[in-house]
Amino acid sequence: MPHPPVTACPRSIWPPVLGALLVLPTLAEETARSPSNAKGDSEKDPDAVALELYTPPHSLSRAVPRYPGSAVRRGHEGWVRLHFMVDPDGKPYEIAVTESAGDDVFHGAALRALEKSTFEPARLDGQPLDAGHFFFYHFELNSGVGVRSRFAEFYKSLLNAIEKDDRETADTRLGQLAAGKSLNLSEDAYLHVAKFSYYAKWGDKQQQLEALDRAVGHKTAETRLPEELYLSLQRARFLLLVETQDFHRALKAFETLTEYDLEASVLAALRTIVDKVEAVRLDDSAYAVPGDFGDHFAWSYHLFKDEFLFEDVEGEIEEIKLRCARDYVFFRFDPDIQYKTGRDQQPCHLQLIGDPGTTFNLIQL
Repeated sequence: MPHPPVTACPRSIWPPVLGALLVLPTLAEETARSPSNAKGDSEKDPDAVALELYTPPHSLSRAVPRYPGSAVRRGHEGWVRLHFMVDPDGKPYEIAVTESAGDDVFHGAALRALEKSTFEPARLDGQPLDAGHFFFYHFELNSGVGVRSRFAEFYKSLLNAIEKDDRETADTRLGQLAAGKSLNLSEDAYLHVAKFSYYAKWGDKQQQLEALDRAVGHKTAETRLPEELYLSLQRARFLLLVETQDFHRALKAFETLTEYDLEASVLAALRTIVDKVEAVRLDDSAYAVPGDFGDHFAWSYHLFKDEFLFEDVEGEIEEIKLRCARDYVFFRFDPDIQYKTGRDQQPCHLQLIGDPGTTFNLIQL
């Protein structure tokens, strides 16, 4: 059954498993008074509803991962980002690796450490509930060592070749840099700075964004690069995230930039873009985000609007997982269903499980 045009979607069909998420705000919720006078107003007006008080989960004890012996012997470093749910008892579950650098052995070490960690659960009006969260784990052997001389030599040669439009030399140098079997975290950051420069000239926006995500899109990245370079790349990443309509992550990048003393004119220009992005969240427009599993069995994305569907699926998507601020659900993929989550459940992290090579368009409404 072909998909109808986005502008003429039929009434959404709700899978039973989504019931906990499908909570639309009532008129009273949309017009709720401020917390300071909610109690008094509700005594006068029986239809008024006080604002709910929500607190996200936070860690109580964070276990330190054991550095894998095989990585120590090879001198390998890396980092892992985990998305997961925290249950009402403060236990993490439904854990997924959503980003990483370095050996896959770091995945297992991070997972085992997280499973030993404990949390204060999220609470809604004082009652504990399931909620989404994420952690970064870094594996570093020689903190502060920086790039080594041979790496620096190839790096400078690569940038010089890119500047001179010498793609043959650039390809050779990039291959030499990427072939390093024991890059430390600083070298990995600079490798992806170089890849961004390369793809800015001979690649596409998605390749540029993937390079910037590895260079500056994670915690502690600012400690590995000079601040001026870091901020320049973070601004470029923000703009690419907006261009590729990855709006949730774009706003997170903006939050990171506001932690620095930016020039007033630069900050004003960024805020203008952010205001337009925020408007998209609430309007009735629809937009498509292309998805590609690449050589992986999963694809992840932070939803920005509360309705979504899929079009032009080539390949196999088997399962959808949603880790939301206040709930977690998973269900079999159905290409003929339009899904909706209540806005009070946002933000939601979407994970698709399927076959490598699968491509599609995610339509957000």
